[in-house]
Amino acid sequence: MQEMIDNLSTYGYLILFFYSFGGGMVAILAAGVLCASSTKLDLHWCIFLAFLANAIGSTLLFTLGKYYKKDIMPYFKNHRRKIALAMMKIKKYGDLLLIVQKFIYGVKTIIPIAAGLCKFSFIRFFIINTLSSLIWAIVLGYAGFIFGNTLKEAFEAFTNYPYIAPAFIITLIFIIWLYLSRFSKKK
Repeated sequence: MQEMIDNLSTYGYLILFFYSFGGGMVAILAAGVLCASSTKLDLHWCIFLAFLANAIGSTLLFTLGKYYKKDIMPYFKNHRRKIALAMMKIKKYGDLLLIVQKFIYGVKTIIPIAAGLCKFSFIRFFIINTLSSLIWAIVLGYAGFIFGNTLKEAFEAFTNYPYIAPAFIITLIFIIWLYLSRFSKKK
């Protein structure tokens, strides 16, 4: 266990940086939780690295869409409808969509490419993308940190009152079962 923690402190920032290139929503949340639970990672450094990597990654995707359309379109032949829909949404909502897309899992790679295909201004995209990447990293980093602190306090309560843990686990299993049984029924 100690070896894993040492590896995390050594390679955690590097993993966070490269994972945030393409999206990184899970990585910044996990980094926030880890920052709350240990002193091996610094929250502000994690937020900065996730912001930087996400801004660079989205800008590269935009550049691919804007200047290398013929080269990348064969890779997206199964997703042409999604790209066409994204292009229509960008023309309709523009700047707002570039900000909101950072928080929607699954569209973070399509929207910058579609913005490039729409002949969106590079300077305008760069400014909006940089600001939205900063907002994204701060919000998700601190959300993960707050969630990590909440988990830490819950585990401390479980150690002080051991009879709460089984009740919590049974309640959690019941809620998951109820959720799955409700949405798995045929209508």
